[in-house]
Order: sequence, then C-alpha cells, then structure tokens
Amino acid sequence: MATFTVEIPDQLLSEIEQIGQPVQDVIVQAVEAYVLRNHQSSVQTQTWQLCGTLQVATPDVQAIVGQDDQGNLITNYAEQVDTFLY
Repeated sequence: MATFTVEIPDQLLSEIEQIGQPVQDVIVQAVEAYVLRNHQSSVQTQTWQLCGTLQVATPDVQAIVGQDDQGNLITNYAEQVDTFLY
C-alpha cells in the first residue's frame, strides 16, 4: 500500500466530513471509480458490464434446455449469443 499526502480545499473537506465516512475511504473510492471509468482492463469491457443486466422477454423454445430447482428456465443463450444479438 502506498502512502501520499493530498491537499483538499476546506470547502470540499467540509462536504466530505458531512458524508460521515473517513476521508481516506472517500479518496480510495474516488480513485477506484476513476480507474474503472477511465482505464478499463481488457477483462472488464462494456459487454462484461452488461452481463446479468439483460433479460430475454420471450424465451426462444429452441434455446430452452431445462429447468432449475426453483422452476426457472435454463437456456443456452450464451452458446448462441451471436444469433440472438445480431
């Protein structure tokens, strides 16, 4: 872990203190957000961010391969991603 000194304007410091979190935590979160937003690794692409956020409204019968223990449909959409996206 690296240690460094940061000069924070009084007004901004006051706003950070109102949040109720330690200043160090806020700075670390800000740096992490900056890195993720501006320097995405090759692993975390835009497609990766979409994973789990999209749902198919009407399942294609050909893609249904079974049901899980809760009765939810199991599909093989991942194997046919190009067919469904394009």
